[in-house]
Amino acid sequence: MRLLPSNPKPSVSVGKRRTALRVKNTGETFVNGEFRPLFEMLESAQDEVTIKGALRRLTRACGYERFAYLQKEGAQIRTFNSYPKRWEGVYLRGDYSDIDPVVTEAKRRWDVFSWSAEDWRSRGSSQLRKFRDEAIDHGIRCGMTIPVEGTYGVTMMLTFASSQSKVDVPAAFTANRAIQLLMMVHYRLKTVAAKTTVNPTQGLSPREKDCVKWAAKGKTTLATAALSGISPRTVQSNLDNAKKKLGAVSVPQLVYIAQDRGLLDS
Repeated sequence: MRLLPSNPKPSVSVGKRRTALRVKNTGETFVNGEFRPLFEMLESAQDEVTIKGALRRLTRACGYERFAYLQKEGAQIRTFNSYPKRWEGVYLRGDYSDIDPVVTEAKRRWDVFSWSAEDWRSRGSSQLRKFRDEAIDHGIRCGMTIPVEGTYGVTMMLTFASSQSKVDVPAAFTANRAIQLLMMVHYRLKTVAAKTTVNPTQGLSPREKDCVKWAAKGKTTLATAALSGISPRTVQSNLDNAKKKLGAVSVPQLVYIAQDRGLLDS
């Protein structure tokens, strides 16, 4: 997970053209129906877990499966997403933002647009075709992207993606509402980052990781102590230390954050 820097509020440049999208008329708006509580949940979020939860629910409500917030400043990429961890690693290691057709289109249009990986088939280099194939293999086949141009060459975008060949865009995504959503995500992440005093890349000690793993399996403090050959007090101490490191206020939240960051994989 990559937190955003607490830099000054960027000015925003928004394209004036009306967005040419195939729209699904759901009768919903961001302030009515099922979107309202999701928008309010996002607006009041105080941590990454809540932000991600709200975005995941909003993503599903819109008919998509994954979301990705991306901020690009020169060669520097910051991202907050629900994409498969493997795909995120492939994308960042391969510097795919330099050839990603979605990023290229976002810089060209500066308005909300839909896209399909199938459209990348007949054009581009072998590297682009490889990118397309890998994206599809990881369940990124079509989507909708909301781009905004910030100051100093910063590009921000929020993408909703699906493994399906086509998803109609909900009528709620007018240009103004979509940009409002993107900026809310940006500033909520920035606010959370400003409040975070622990390095987000800080890992857990082997003992802390063991205790969290047992907690993830539903084991009590006493059961974990017996299984690990340590005292219940030591188990609790390790869980408390892990909560402080990851900014969790409860064991269930601790388990969620640790799993989300891939800290329990090894």
